[in-house]
Amino acid sequence: MSKLRPHPYMLKCFEGAGQGHVFDRFDSLEPKRQAAFLAQLDALHLSELAELISLLDAPAGVKGEIAPLDPLVPSASEREAFAQAGWEALEAGRVAVFVVAGGQGTRLGWPGPKGTYPVGPLTQKTLFQLFAEQVLAIGERAGRALDLYVLTSELNRGETEAFFEEHARFGLKEDQLHYLVQANLPNVTLEGRLCLSGPGELATSPNGHGGALLALRDGGALRRMAERGQDLLFYWQVDNPLCAIADPVLIGAHLGAGAEGSTKIVEKTDPEERVGLVALRDGKPGVVEYSEMTPEQQRERAPSGGLAYRAGNIAVHLFGREFLERVSAPTFELGYHLARKKVAILNAGGALEEPSEPNVVKFERFVFDVLPHAKNHVTLQVERAEEFEPLKNAEGSYSPATVKAAISARAQAWIERAGYTVPRGPSGDPVLCEVSPLTALDPAQLRERLGDQLPEPGAEGLSL
Repeated sequence: MSKLRPHPYMLKCFEGAGQGHVFDRFDSLEPKRQAAFLAQLDALHLSELAELISLLDAPAGVKGEIAPLDPLVPSASEREAFAQAGWEALEAGRVAVFVVAGGQGTRLGWPGPKGTYPVGPLTQKTLFQLFAEQVLAIGERAGRALDLYVLTSELNRGETEAFFEEHARFGLKEDQLHYLVQANLPNVTLEGRLCLSGPGELATSPNGHGGALLALRDGGALRRMAERGQDLLFYWQVDNPLCAIADPVLIGAHLGAGAEGSTKIVEKTDPEERVGLVALRDGKPGVVEYSEMTPEQQRERAPSGGLAYRAGNIAVHLFGREFLERVSAPTFELGYHLARKKVAILNAGGALEEPSEPNVVKFERFVFDVLPHAKNHVTLQVERAEEFEPLKNAEGSYSPATVKAAISARAQAWIERAGYTVPRGPSGDPVLCEVSPLTALDPAQLRERLGDQLPEPGAEGLSL
């Protein structure tokens, strides 16, 4: 294969945009790499790139007036009514579920997609297995199988599909499981110049979880949902193994309010906790980043004595399909967020350089930015111990150790609420416990399945 040359018009366009430097070492590339690089450059929209770069000079700061939002904390009778309505929707086949799983386990020292990380305290089941089993169990209970959409990145798409196929999709049928791919955007230097991650390869990164909207549209998910009579989509992120998928309480509350978008939150009790908050911005519900709030707002108290800004976002949403069609349309403008990161890129001499300070800007869209556009919104408060312990760090908070402990603690709580006594080990402490979604989705179902007798624990603990 002979050496290639960039088309003169392409050269002119990139030079006119101030990005002609990307061709500096083009002639030194092998022909196959030249062809791949030209294809990558051809896919860029330079006018959109210019708009992104213009954001580098945009003034920082809070946009709009922020005020606290009081979440919905339903009573026992309200929860029961919501759950009944939610199960009716599930039984009618109105719900599909969607997990955002484009990330790798790099921060965990894990070589594959984060969804393949084992978190079961006794079984070592992976995040993907726990979610797939929950989807199966909900479908069995509702009498209608749920479609599961998995959002991958270009980086982990193949690994993710191979992992599911290697494990026979954990029991999911082939037409239940669908893969979508999140698009990438180019990274730029702090001065707004395109940069290379290797010879003939632009540095890029996924376009944020807001890219899920375009993936749902372009990947055919919204069309398929309409064809199958599904008008509700449950959304969560892959790092939270405690997520109650397709929660009928949230579904019922959402339907009862005539909502287009709804969100689960946990109560924030520590003013220093770095968590996004569901709050009002110019009178409309949305997510406010921790960094957007003043120390005084973070410490502000409500009349009840708790924090005024207490609705901690856990990235669990329910969306109406028609709403998603509207906000994913080409005419809908969803803004970008800028993240300054440390990324290894080629320096002026063509060598890969590991930076000691942030050196590139990544552009991301956030899915929660659509919430202010929803007609009616439910902010449902749930218990942290029941539904939120994400896997983010190798050690410390939100690590494998805390995640496995949280899974065991919830299982112990379910066993007690089902009317049993949690077995204790030789030390007198409760044994490790784990409840498979295929066994039970809640304490009541656990009692129904096990009857009066709790099985004896094994040497390592009690796996049900």
